[in-house]
Amino acid sequence: MDLTWINDFLLTFRCPHTHQPLRWALAEDLQRHGLAAEEKALVSEDGTRLYTIDNGIPVLLPQEV
Repeated sequence: MDLTWINDFLLTFRCPHTHQPLRWALAEDLQRHGLAAEEKALVSEDGTRLYTIDNGIPVLLPQEV
């Protein structure tokens, strides 16, 4: 699935809980949150909040981590 459109909006996406900027999750971020390395997700700047991508759409619902 083509996720390149997310890059166009990445500077405007914010963590709904901390209001920090979001970035693409690295393999170590995914591992820390219990996801496989091949998954795609966004993570808060400090790496504490992770947001999965479901059918090409980032799920930015605030949830307790």
